[in-house]
Amino acid sequence: MTKPSLQSLLSKKELLELAGDKVYARGANYYHLDHVNLVFYSAHKVIAEVRGSHVYRVDFTVSEDNDFEAGCTCPAMNGWGFCKHAVATGLFLMNTPIQEIEITQKNIKLPPSSEEDSFADRYPNLACWIGDGHIEIGRDGYSSSMIRVIDQGGLVWEGGTRHISIDKMLEEAEQEIEKMDLF
Repeated sequence: MTKPSLQSLLSKKELLELAGDKVYARGANYYHLDHVNLVFYSAHKVIAEVRGSHVYRVDFTVSEDNDFEAGCTCPAMNGWGFCKHAVATGLFLMNTPIQEIEITQKNIKLPPSSEEDSFADRYPNLACWIGDGHIEIGRDGYSSSMIRVIDQGGLVWEGGTRHISIDKMLEEAEQEIEKMDLF
């Protein structure tokens, strides 16, 4: 059985039920004010940044039971339920024709404030990764690696044992993260 796309699972009714009238209205306002910036898109996973009082990261994925799951880095999502940032992202997905979203295996679009960021241009997967985890560079006394990619669960990848330059280590980490298809 083929997984449904996120766009096919989303509806105004579902977002209203999850968020409630007030939160839905705030999310709709964020959407209409163009506060949603798509960072990553595939038919089954979306990462967006939504500008509110801060920039929050919103993740939508198709779950194992062919429903959608949403997460947000804002305190409301963890404390009170479906947040306005998730509503804004859901509305963006529902109202953006699929033809306007270029679908590639790695479709990294940088937020407007980072478009001139040469690091993010050169290493888009690392730049996106930093939203979920962190990257350590240098020896730590516990391994021979010079670079470690870490998320909340711990070490995801380490390397840089044979490279002299930082650029070569970052290129290796960029390629490995892309191979893992972590987004």
